[in-house]
Amino acid sequence: MQLRLFKLPLLFTLFCLSNILTAQVKFSATINPGTIGKDEVAELKLMVENAGSVEQITPPSLNNFIVISGPNQESGMDMINGTTRQYIGITYLLKPKAKGDFIIGTASAKADGKNWKSNAVQLKVVSGTTGNSANRNSPFSSMMPFDEPKPEPNYDDFILKKGENLQDKISRNLFIKVDADKTSCYVGEPVVVTYKLYTRLKSESNIVKNPSFNGFSVIDLVQPQAAINYNVEKLNGRDYNVYTLRKVQLYPLQQGAAELEMAAIENRVHFIKGEYLQKGAATDLFGEFIPGTVPADAMLNEKVTIQSKPLEINVKPLPDAGKPASFNGAVGNFTVDVALEKDSLTTDDAGKLSVLLAGDGNLTLIPAPEIAWPQGLEGYEPTVKDGLNKASVPVSGSKIFDYPFTFASEGVYTIPAVEFSFFDVVSGKYKVVITNPITVHVKKGTGKKPAIVAVDNRSRKESFFEMIFTNRWMIIVPVALLIITGLLIWLKADHKKQQQKIVPVVKETVEEKIIPDAVLHCPLAETEAALVNNDARKFYETLNKELHVFLAIKLKLAPENISKRTIADGLDKAGVGVGDSFAVQQLLDDVSLQLYTPFADENKMQDCFAEAMRLVSIFSKTEL
Repeated sequence: MQLRLFKLPLLFTLFCLSNILTAQVKFSATINPGTIGKDEVAELKLMVENAGSVEQITPPSLNNFIVISGPNQESGMDMINGTTRQYIGITYLLKPKAKGDFIIGTASAKADGKNWKSNAVQLKVVSGTTGNSANRNSPFSSMMPFDEPKPEPNYDDFILKKGENLQDKISRNLFIKVDADKTSCYVGEPVVVTYKLYTRLKSESNIVKNPSFNGFSVIDLVQPQAAINYNVEKLNGRDYNVYTLRKVQLYPLQQGAAELEMAAIENRVHFIKGEYLQKGAATDLFGEFIPGTVPADAMLNEKVTIQSKPLEINVKPLPDAGKPASFNGAVGNFTVDVALEKDSLTTDDAGKLSVLLAGDGNLTLIPAPEIAWPQGLEGYEPTVKDGLNKASVPVSGSKIFDYPFTFASEGVYTIPAVEFSFFDVVSGKYKVVITNPITVHVKKGTGKKPAIVAVDNRSRKESFFEMIFTNRWMIIVPVALLIITGLLIWLKADHKKQQQKIVPVVKETVEEKIIPDAVLHCPLAETEAALVNNDARKFYETLNKELHVFLAIKLKLAPENISKRTIADGLDKAGVGVGDSFAVQQLLDDVSLQLYTPFADENKMQDCFAEAMRLVSIFSKTEL
């Protein structure tokens, strides 16, 4: 009976694996919530699931709505009960222009080389408020809506005196101002732009249009939550309460006149009629009217939408005169240096060259410098590590480009000096910085293949994988046949065992069994071989098996009792520290995830193996 019950998890796992392979591309639209008030917000989500590649998502017509935020892109992968779902999509935050029942039509998408249509969605808009407004994930989400602070005692502009023009009074005392530290710059030169709300009135405000920065790379300098704070500024001889709505550092990407779009804010402004003051009003120590002492007929509420004026930035092209051949768009002031991970290697190894770029400027946009690899050395695409302070103007810090490389034979190789050029805005000239050449000494090894994958080869494999994932029938049929055949063989063998009378045997612990010396001294030998051969699927399967065997030996667990829970309990009883115990659980989870995804991730193999070796080394030296 126990054996029959044990079959259920495996059958379920096989079923989930089949689901992964047969998962179909799905393009859907959802609106949440389905019913909102006219002044509330709904979230429209357009999602493509299980596609190998998504080329385009085109939204439906949104003419009946104000787009508060979007399109905002999201993507990822999740796994529920062994079933993996990949998705990519866009979301919009929409505010209706009127009440009524709205049908948002179908959207279109192009994924895996095919055209797809989503479903239509319905939204009901009612008068008043429902409390169902969607979370506003816009850059201003944490301060919409916000209340104006209490004006200073000498701010009496909320009093509407007889004969005053209401609209003129609002425009003088409530407006948005846009400032830029410069309106003319070079391509790649930073421009700091600030949007501010100035007010001397009592109102509640809600941002209905965010400024867009087409043609610029954008870095926010003031986080949205900071906008709920204000200070007092003097403008044209008058004091105003001032909110900083947004402060950004912009890096223009192309020459020409670039116009920054407006920001728009919807305001509900409150006035007290001047004639009410003649009757006497109860106020507190700060000159504020005490609630309940102002009759309704003395109040006047006005709804008005204000917007900033467009701001134009003149972006000048970088000069052609004196432009070095190595120039790749860097603007600022930089230094460059190079270093080898090891300068003495064998033909069994893979080398790593690090190029350190430091300084200030458009660091986020700078591509990897070109390396002139000498004859006999083959370099690959680098990985990038950022250490940037994006709050500084311009951005400052460093970027490290790590280039892996291999070599065919022993010898002494000289990597030429790395040249890096940039445009210095201060001097208005191009500058060039050059490193020293660097020498690599390579000795003859044992003939073991270095564990490194060429980016070109990896790209080719990924393209093949995408083709297979798109044409799932190529693997569904053989995998299904293998699953069915395996089940039949297993069930037949199990039935045969049930017919035999077996003498009960006392369970042995792994410690009591005869363990081969290879398992104790080289617990990850097969995993390392799979890593060297760049066999991702076998790597994760073998690592999962060898980790469990090693942990069973060290924790004195019976093979049939090996599980995530018994391992955690065993580590706890053995007195293993919380950090190492958590690291073991995290590694097992990472490996398990790779086993239940359609395509194992080659890029994580090195990290998983390094972490496994670290943990094995720790436990091998410790008596558990």
